[in-house]
Amino acid sequence: MIIVSLSIMVAFFVSLLITKWQIKSFGHAGIDGTDMHKRHKPRVPEMGGLSAIMGFVIGLSLFLSDKRGLNEPIFLTALIGIIGAGLIGMVDDMVRVRQRVKAFLPYLFTIPFGINMMGYPLEVFGFTIDNPYLIFLVVPFGVTCAANASNMLEGFNGLGAGLSIIISTSLVILIYLQGGPDRGFYILFPLLGAVMGFGVFNLYPSLIFPGDTFTLFSGAAIGIAAIISGLITPGIIMFIPMILEFFLKFKGGFKAENFARPDKDGYLKSRNDKIESLTHILVKYFRLKEWQLVSIIWGIEIVLCSFVIIFYIFIF
Repeated sequence: MIIVSLSIMVAFFVSLLITKWQIKSFGHAGIDGTDMHKRHKPRVPEMGGLSAIMGFVIGLSLFLSDKRGLNEPIFLTALIGIIGAGLIGMVDDMVRVRQRVKAFLPYLFTIPFGINMMGYPLEVFGFTIDNPYLIFLVVPFGVTCAANASNMLEGFNGLGAGLSIIISTSLVILIYLQGGPDRGFYILFPLLGAVMGFGVFNLYPSLIFPGDTFTLFSGAAIGIAAIISGLITPGIIMFIPMILEFFLKFKGGFKAENFARPDKDGYLKSRNDKIESLTHILVKYFRLKEWQLVSIIWGIEIVLCSFVIIFYIFIF
C-alpha cells in the first residue's frame, strides 16, 4: 500500500505542477481556446491533458520499479495503447485531425495489446469470447470506442475530468471486490492521481481545458484497465452516458457541438432546437448554469456506478 499511496500522490503533484506551468505558458504560446459558456468569452489555455499524461507515466513508474511483474508484454502493450491515444489527441489539439481519422487511429496503437490479449477469454454480459482471432478484433475496437466515447461528452468545465475520476474510482472498488490488485489496478491508481491534479485547475471556472489530449488518453486508459481486469460488462454500463452521447451525435452526423449560449445571468440556453447531445436535453428542458449541468451529469454517473457496485456485491 505504500507504493500505491506514493503512486497516486506523485501522479497528483506532477500533474498539478505541470498544469500550473501550462496555464502560464500555453496562453502566451497561442495554445488556447474560447470558453463558450462565459458571457465575456475568455481565452483559456488548452491541451491540459499533457500534464495528466506526464503525471500518469511518472506515477506508474513507481509500480514498475517495485518489480510487480508489470514488465510483461500484455501490460507494456497496454501502455502503448494508452499513451498512443493521448498522442493522437495532442496532434488533434494542435492541427485538427479529421474526425474519421481521429476515430480510427487509436485502433492502430491498440493492435499490439489486442495480440497479447488473444490468449485471455473475454466475458461480456454473460457471454464468453474465447476465439483468439475474434478477441484480436474486439479488444482494439473496444478501447477505441472507449477513447472516442470519452471524447464526445465534453465541452463544459470539469465535466470529463470528473467523469474519469468517478469511473476510475468505481473500477478500483470492483477490483478490490473481486480479489485485489491486478494490472488494471496499477493503471487506475496513477490515472486517478494525474486526473485529480489536473482537475484542480479544470473545475469550474476552468483555468485550463483538457483538449482531446486528455479525453482520448483517459478514455483509452479506463477501457484498457476494464479489459485486463475482467470488468468489461461493468465498464460498458458505466459508459452508458457516453454511449448515448455517441448515438445522439451519430443522429446528427457527428457535426453537433455540445456548446450552449449563456444569458445575462449565466444560465445556459439552447443554440437551436436540435437534440444531438445529452447536454442539449438538459439545457433545453432545465434552467441551469454550467456548474449545475456538470453536477447533474456527474450525479447520473455516480448513480450508475453505485448501481453496478451494489449489483456486483449481491450477485457475484
